[in-house]
Amino acid sequence: MTTPRERILASIRGGLLRASLPADGDGRPGRHDDAPAAPAVREMAEQFTAALTALSGHVHRASGTESVADLIAGIARDRQAASCISWDDGPLGCAGLLAALASRGLTRVTYDVSGDPERRLLDAASLAGVGLGVTGAHAALADTGGLVLVSGPGRGRLVSVLPPVHVAVVEERRLRPSLAALLREEPDLLDAGSNVVIVAGPSRTADIEMTLTHGVHGPKHVHVILVA
Repeated sequence: MTTPRERILASIRGGLLRASLPADGDGRPGRHDDAPAAPAVREMAEQFTAALTALSGHVHRASGTESVADLIAGIARDRQAASCISWDDGPLGCAGLLAALASRGLTRVTYDVSGDPERRLLDAASLAGVGLGVTGAHAALADTGGLVLVSGPGRGRLVSVLPPVHVAVVEERRLRPSLAALLREEPDLLDAGSNVVIVAGPSRTADIEMTLTHGVHGPKHVHVILVA
C-alpha cells in the first residue's frame, strides 16, 4: 500500500516524463531556429517599464557609472538609507560603481551569514538597519517586468531579499522579450547557479480579505536602473 507522499512523487515523476516544450506560434515545439526575431531594445525597454510600473516598481534610465551612482544615491536619500549591501563590482556589471557610491556617502556593509541556525539569526539581525540592496541581473523580461537573478560568488541571495529597498542595475543588452525567449537562448540557465529566481516588483502579500500589503516577505520598494 502506497502512502500519499509516494503517490504524489509518482505523479510528479510521471508528469516530468510526459512534459514537452511549449509550442511556438506555428504549434511546433520551440527551437532556436524557429524562434521569432527579438524586438528592438527600445521597444523591450518601454514594455519592461510599463510592466514593472504596473507592479508598483520604478524604472530609471542611465548611461555610465556616474549617472547610475547619482540615481542610487538619490534613492538612498529619499529612503533615508545610509548603508547598503550589494553584489560585487564584477557581477553588478557597472565598473567602479561601488567606489562611486562610497564617494557619495553610501557605506557598503559586508556580510557573511553563518549556516549555524543560532548564529544565522544573529548575523541577520546585525543587518536589520541596512536600508538598500544593490544587485545586477542576469536578464530583464520585457513582458512581465521580471528580473532574473542568478546567485553565485559575489552575487549573494540576501541582497535582493533583506533590505527594504532593492535596486537592480541592468544593462539594456540584458533585456529579453520573455522567459521563454531567454530559455530558448540559454537552455542550461537553471544550472547556472545555486539559486535562480525571477523578481517582479516589490514583495506583495494578501490576507484572506484580499488586503494587499507590500514588503512583508521581501523589499517594499524595487527600483531598476536600465543602463544604455
